[in-house]
Amino acid sequence: MCFAFFYVKIKNGYFAVKEKFKLKRVIILNRHAMRQLIVQTLYHIEIATVEKEVAIASIEDFVSSLKDEATQNSEIELSESILEDAFTIEAFYFTTLEGIIDNLEKIDDMIVTHLEGWSFSRLNKVDKAILRLATYEMMEDLAPIKIVINEAIELTKNFTDTGDKKTPNFNNRLLDKIGKTLSQTE
Repeated sequence: MCFAFFYVKIKNGYFAVKEKFKLKRVIILNRHAMRQLIVQTLYHIEIATVEKEVAIASIEDFVSSLKDEATQNSEIELSESILEDAFTIEAFYFTTLEGIIDNLEKIDDMIVTHLEGWSFSRLNKVDKAILRLATYEMMEDLAPIKIVINEAIELTKNFTDTGDKKTPNFNNRLLDKIGKTLSQTE
């Protein structure tokens, strides 16, 4: 399974969660967790060639298992309402995922148009998922372009950076070009 690190939303922030963990503190974040889930779902759909519903069910099972682990392994007392809030997948996940899938051809065309000296087929599947998410968010104006690009770079660092910063730099340049094109068309 490709889930190495994940942030789970709770009422006042996010828990940092790893596969084997002890909950000790709350980390305040924004929609980063939902973006991670979207990337993981897009990757699952691409790599396993499964239907969207199968990939979503896999994510829901994963989140449910995190809730079970949190209940068993927490070093802090968690009420049932906090657990429910913490392990509920936001609507942002579903609507954004649906939007990406519905507009995949348009999104991919936008990415291909801005690739220089690189073919779309050479991109690894995780980076494709990150680029698709960021491009969709910029196309639909779901967040300011700079925030979308920064989030995408953080996802790239978490999932595909090998330490040489080539992939985050590549994705940053590509998304910057896409962002400039989209801001000119508005």
